[in-house]
Parts: sequence; structure tokens; C-alpha cells
Amino acid sequence: MRNSNQTNSEKRLDTERGQSNAGKFKAGKAFKRLTLCSLLAVIAVTGCSNGTSEPNYVSAYKAEDANPELAAAMNKFALDLYAELEEEPGEADPGPNRMVSPAGISIALSMLKDGAEGKTAQQMDDMLRLNGMSPEVLAESQMILSDLLRGSDPAVKMDIANSLWSRQGFEVNKNYAERMEKSYGAQVQAIDFTSDQAASTINQWASDNTAGKIPEVVEAPLSPDLVLLLMNAMYFKGDWSEPFKKGQTEDLPFYPEGGEEVKIPTMRQSGEYAYLDGEGFEAVRLPYGETKNFGMILALPDESSSLDEFKQRQLPKFNAWSQELSDNEGSLELPRFKLQDKLKLNATLSALGMVDAFSDQKAELGGLAAGGAQPGDIFVSFVTHDTFIEVNEEGTEAAAVTVIGAETTSAPAPQTPFDLKFNRPFFFAITDRTTGAIVFMGEVGNPAED
Repeated sequence: MRNSNQTNSEKRLDTERGQSNAGKFKAGKAFKRLTLCSLLAVIAVTGCSNGTSEPNYVSAYKAEDANPELAAAMNKFALDLYAELEEEPGEADPGPNRMVSPAGISIALSMLKDGAEGKTAQQMDDMLRLNGMSPEVLAESQMILSDLLRGSDPAVKMDIANSLWSRQGFEVNKNYAERMEKSYGAQVQAIDFTSDQAASTINQWASDNTAGKIPEVVEAPLSPDLVLLLMNAMYFKGDWSEPFKKGQTEDLPFYPEGGEEVKIPTMRQSGEYAYLDGEGFEAVRLPYGETKNFGMILALPDESSSLDEFKQRQLPKFNAWSQELSDNEGSLELPRFKLQDKLKLNATLSALGMVDAFSDQKAELGGLAAGGAQPGDIFVSFVTHDTFIEVNEEGTEAAAVTVIGAETTSAPAPQTPFDLKFNRPFFFAITDRTTGAIVFMGEVGNPAED
């Protein structure tokens, strides 16, 4: 560990004096042991949007109008979620790479929470770190954050779309549907989930709202018990403020944890960056667009450390150390990469405290249905999360779709009217329900005989 007793002020003073020991990258190791799993693609996406962003969109709000409690809550949930994915990864065979959109998941769950009641609502409030924030305040805060986000940088495309799909014949709570439309900009639509076209219609919505990067989020046939689908789509496309020169990209070695080295097309660049020489790691921020409000933070564990140690010791402190980056001259190497993944988050969210919502006995989601519902009548059957990200010399394109499926408790199989004809020999018995005794019994072989 390098000079952990040195204060941030002293580090900045060193930089001002031109002493580069703490300010320069370690050229021999810079990004050579970067595993994609360690990438913290922190694209500041909080809130919800009423559609696609427009060029040169000007927000109706100022930065001070944003609710800092909501942003803090979403970031805490993000770190909790990412840590829990170590134990409950959401896939049967997790690989060395990972990418999620915690903001997209948070928005979708916030939509669901609006219809939750009782203990189910309290569990979701605790998991999302909302500290009792009312649905009205939550909705208004997300609208403001959304508007600010859309206008954050005219050169960066940041789209967020929400939708609510209900089964034909299922009557959604009118007030709930109106709040989804007004506060979350959600498209509200009834659909026949049992039709052959239902899955393709829903998948087309996902594709349309992610620029085709996530073309399929559900598979046919859909469950006959499905009554609601809540969906959130996130799409980001931003060019680096200082693009990498393609001519400097070349195949360089990459060293996976515990594996043999591989050759990967690796981008190279030098300049001035927001940088931190932390305890057991280094970090740099690469900005996007004109205003540089959007940026990607990359963290590289020391060679004497590991990614697991970084996630255990430093990831919980992300909110603190990510504010300590300061301008330094340096150089970096970054692999080009493209990732796609699909996670099922039932177990992950249950482990974080959202337990009752998945129970067909305890879920209290009466706010979703007209006339309410008894505990267990409506429950969450699945939460899936599809992601995509591509990083190259020009910039970054990323997308995510979160789908929450709500079902009704399976109804008894419909009874078929019978047509019973005693036109052949039969048995009979006369019993007493009070005692359970058989009082009489016999058989009829030929009713024509005495």
C-alpha cells in the first residue's frame, strides 16, 4: 500500500509543486491487469424520462432543484445491489464480466413500490434506502432529476422510457395508472398476454427504446397467470470529450485472474485527467460530451491487491473516494470491449430485503388493481435485467431493460360439466357426516328386479 498516511491536501500540494510521485500513473502496470468485471461504468443515470432526449434540450429546472436524498438513496441501493451480486449473481454460470444499470432497476422497483402496501411496501422502502419518502415526493423528485438528466449535455444522448402492460380483462387501479403516466412518463397499454404476438410486441418496445441493442427481453409463451409487466429501458450514447486515436490502438496483453494472458485491442491515450491514487487502487475519470457532466470512472487494483479485495474494501466507500479525484497528467491503456448479459434478480432482491413481494401468500400489492387485492392475490413472479455496453475509441454506448412480472395466484382449474348416467350396475352408500359412519351401503345390478 502506498503512503496511506498522506492526506488528500498534501497530494494536491505535491501536484501543484510539480512533484509527480503521487500524480503520475505507474506506467509498468497501468491498466494491464484491468479485468472487465472491475469496470465501474458510473454513468450518472437517476430519475425517469418521458421519452427520448432531444438535441440541445434545455431543462426546465436548475441543479439545486434536484432532491439530493433521492440521488443518495439510489447510489446506496446501487452499491448494495452490486455487492449482493457476489452472492446471488442472477445467472447460473456467472463469468468474469458484469454490468448492471442500478438506476434502471431502481426506477422499475419504484414504479412497483407505488402499488405496494403494508409490510411489502416497508421492505421495498428499506431496500431502496428511501427512508420513508412518500410516493408523491418520490415521483416529483424523479421527474425533476429526469428533466435535468436529459438536458445535462447536448452532445450526449440519455434516454429513459417506462411502460406498464396489463392483461386484457385485468382492471388496473385507475389512480395508479395515472400516476405512472404522469410521474414516470409510462406508456400504459392492455395486451392479450396469451396471444402469439404478445412477446414480440413487448420485445419490439424494448428494442425501440434501446436503439436495437436489446431486442429480446421476454420469451413466448408468456405465463397465463401474468397480469402486469412493469418495464424500464435505459439508453446512453456519448462520445469521449477527448476521443482515443484509432492509430494508437494495438493488441496488447491482458492478464485474467488466475488465467493465461490474452491479446486484446487496447486503446492508449495521454493527457490531463481527474485521477486518484487511493489505498490499494488507482482511479481515473473519462468524461463524455461538451459539458463533461457524464463520465466513466475506472478503478484498477494494485498489483499487490486483487479485484475481490477492492470490492470488499473500497467499493462500499465509492461515494467518498469518487469525489476525491483531482486533475493530474498521465497516460492510460484501456481495452476495447463489448458486453451483453441477462440476469434474473429474484434471489438478489430477496437477499436485500424485498422478500414478501415474491410470495404468493404474503405479497401486498393491492394498489395495482382496481378494488384492491388480498395478500398473495398478486405477487412478483420475476425481475429480469438485460444489459449491453460497448466501449471503443469514439465513446460508449450502453443500454439496459428491467422487466418486473406480476402474476395472480393460480386459480383452480375450471370444472367441466359432467353427464353421469347410471345405466349400468352401480354401488351406493348412505353415510353420517356427524360420525363418519356408513349407515347403509349396497349395489344395484338390475333395478328392474325387486
